[in-house]
Amino acid sequence: MASPSLPELGHAPSKIKVKTTWPEVPPNVERTPIRTERLLIRPFDAADVEALFEMRQQPEVMRWTSFGAVDKDIDQSRTFVERFLPPNDTKTYNFVVVYLGDAGESNDANGVVIGAAGAHKTSYHLGWPEVGYMFRKEYWNKGLGTEFLRGFSKAWWALPRNEVEIEVDPASVEGREEGRSEKNDGDVIEVPEILTAMIEAKNVGSMRVLEKAGFREYKRWTEPDSRVGFEGLDAELVAFLLTAPES
Repeated sequence: MASPSLPELGHAPSKIKVKTTWPEVPPNVERTPIRTERLLIRPFDAADVEALFEMRQQPEVMRWTSFGAVDKDIDQSRTFVERFLPPNDTKTYNFVVVYLGDAGESNDANGVVIGAAGAHKTSYHLGWPEVGYMFRKEYWNKGLGTEFLRGFSKAWWALPRNEVEIEVDPASVEGREEGRSEKNDGDVIEVPEILTAMIEAKNVGSMRVLEKAGFREYKRWTEPDSRVGFEGLDAELVAFLLTAPES
């Protein structure tokens, strides 16, 4: 399952100001690893570079990333990992994903690193945090993407939060559920927080994974593709959102 994220492309929508909530992201040292039936979702460690370099050598995986090509050497993978280590760790809520096998087959000590996933951007040009994931190709089509998203989302919504006013893509707050948005005195819309994902329309497998995990599509657009090897082509991008559960 390749990453559903294609960040850093040129789309820059107009914004509207909303009142909502925003998570307090803890540093790696204070994060509790997330356990699901088959996965351990834990903070990054500098020692993960070699395992993630192996994954980032797989063209099938890297095609769906913003760069579009495999890492040229292990130093490029090290730069990727350092984005999620101190002192940068509080800028994202991203994790290493370890496969523990089917129930009862393995434990935390002998699991294998199969990917990286989480809220790799806590603010970007649509205004909301964005979740993404990338798994080694050997672990695609096993339901692990959906399993990750369900486990991660539960931990994400459990983080402490503050009320904030931010600017977001208007399309992300259109058609809100009855009673879950309102106008404030300052003409600022109060809306529930959302978590987004952005993928290329050709990445049908990841679209299905997002839908199974409760995300819904809210917007499509086309723009020039900035990935290596895709110069001169257009990419159709699809934005998904997941609304915070009602408290």
